[in-house]
Amino acid sequence: MPQRYNRLRIHPAAVLGILICLGGSTVASVLTTPHAPAEPSPAPLAETIGARFAEDSLGFARLKGERIALHPDLAAFYAARGREPVWTDLATRHTVLALLADVAADGLDPAPYRTAALADLATADVQTGPDSLLADLDLLLTDAFVRAAEDLARPRADASELYGRRWHPHTRTVTPLAWLTEALANPNSAEAVSHAFNRARPQHPEYQALRGFLGRTLSTIHDWPTLLPGRALIPADVSPRVVRLRERMHLEGYASPTLPDSLAWIYDDDLAAAVRTFQAHRDLDTTGVVDQATRAALNDVPDDLIPLVQLNLERWRWLPEDFGDFHVLVNLPTFELVVREREGERTTEHLRMNVVVGRANGWKTPVFSDTMTQVIFNPTWTIPASIQREMYGEYRGQVVQEPGPRNPMRRVKFRFPNDMGIYIHDTTSRRSFTYEERDYSHGCIRAHDPQALAETILGRTNAWAPEDVASIFSGPWRQRPEDLDTGVPVHLVYFTAWPTPEGGVQTFDDVYGYDAPLAEVLGLELDLGG
Repeated sequence: MPQRYNRLRIHPAAVLGILICLGGSTVASVLTTPHAPAEPSPAPLAETIGARFAEDSLGFARLKGERIALHPDLAAFYAARGREPVWTDLATRHTVLALLADVAADGLDPAPYRTAALADLATADVQTGPDSLLADLDLLLTDAFVRAAEDLARPRADASELYGRRWHPHTRTVTPLAWLTEALANPNSAEAVSHAFNRARPQHPEYQALRGFLGRTLSTIHDWPTLLPGRALIPADVSPRVVRLRERMHLEGYASPTLPDSLAWIYDDDLAAAVRTFQAHRDLDTTGVVDQATRAALNDVPDDLIPLVQLNLERWRWLPEDFGDFHVLVNLPTFELVVREREGERTTEHLRMNVVVGRANGWKTPVFSDTMTQVIFNPTWTIPASIQREMYGEYRGQVVQEPGPRNPMRRVKFRFPNDMGIYIHDTTSRRSFTYEERDYSHGCIRAHDPQALAETILGRTNAWAPEDVASIFSGPWRQRPEDLDTGVPVHLVYFTAWPTPEGGVQTFDDVYGYDAPLAEVLGLELDLGG
């Protein structure tokens, strides 16, 4: 598959955000003064804050001479608390500033939240300044908290507008001010505010892993070591160049550098395994040998992944907040189906198989979520009008193909009702599974091992034994619908960047050409080449 060569201008405001992406408290320590002055009395501030809303019903604040309109929900929020200020505690104030800066790891630009200017204002000696200065700081911090939380939760781009009926996004309802009110009542308000803000982010583990990769990449982008030319590095080699290889693999998210100096020169089995994984993710020969091709891939400037990860983070905001404990996931660009189960923070993979998806030239499989309610063995097939026109050159009315070995759905169809006629099913077209890029269907998902999928689904929902399914697959061609005792969520998703278990990111070809339109809307410079 072709490699991507992407360029991105990184906004200087992101620098503040990346300081805390490695798990430290850099921003908080920078902002905290050694001897914090006494907290201001809230009573005079309440009067000043009240005046801001008396003059303008929606409220306003001033920052460096600029009059700034506040989020429309702030008026009711401050009224409910008697116009009392929110951020009188220094620790909580510094926490929210760090949280606002950290949104760079979510693919957001911290600049619209005036993070740098608020940090400057907060580090100034505002305690002895006029009440208006403290009131403005309080109002602007609350305004930024709400706007950033909404941006973390809600799409910045309209998928339906970009892709029409081929994409059916979900929207979340978020209440950041209600979360903030609850957090401020907690004795440990700084920690509670952090938790409240984090609730706005998609909670999917893959989202968290992608933002972790982006945060690490942004914070170290100028320090990534380059592998120097020379003979190929082979497992078991002992060379000072192995030290740099180890550092690079760690930054890529594939290997740990924590070895004594005496062992760091050794190209050991663990490092070789990490290199082979990296090679597999980059479509290179998985030899473990760092040859010219592998060295070139490792020396790619890491910012070529940044815009791709950013736009894929945006796509997580278009999905349901909860995939369900037991669910089916099909990522269209990878041509794979996975059956997974979530138990607490752990996700177990029960089944993985190759699939065939809709053709890119006119039959794209739509992106949507629904619930599987029925498994139909030996189904009939009512040929859609659109497919009839392709097959016969005209629409011939209702044409139903009876169950049998020539029926394109063969032994089974997995039904999750939708108005697009999209299902997962068996197929007579087995050859298409041998191809690397498997976009050959009319929109439905063709499963490589439908019997295993039926065994997994019905075993979980209806307590069927594998032999119950096997007997039907080897039996007569008689239609048999089976309602699921428990519905199974099905998610057809579209991601061209996916986190690896090692902490890196694997990229995939943009089979439907969906990346470029989204990059344009988000203002990302995504230059696809190959």
